Amino acid sequence: MSIDLHRSSFGFYGMKEVDATNTVAATIAFNALQALEDTTVSFTSNGNSTDNQATFTSIVIPAGSIIFGDFTAVAVSAGKLIGYLKG
Repeated sequence: MSIDLHRSSFGFYGMKEVDATNTVAATIAFNALQALEDTTVSFTSNGNSTDNQATFTSIVIPAGSIIFGDFTAVAVSAGKLIGYLKG
C-alpha cells in the first residue's frame, strides 16, 4: 500500500494527542510527531534501510518541531505531542 503524503501531512488519516497519561498502543503507527511543548519521547523506527536505527530512547523534541518517519511504540515521558496516523 502506498502512502499519500499530501493527505498524511494534513492529518487526513487522523491524529492522536500523546503525553504521559494519554498513551497509545504500541501497534499504532505514525508518520509524523509534532511536539506541542518540549517533549521527551521513545519510539521504534520502522525504516526499510539496513542502516535504520530501530529504537530511540528519551529523545527530546523541542516545542513546535516535527519529525517524520515510520514510528510505532511511541511513549512520552514528559511533554505533549500530536502523532499523525500513518495511512
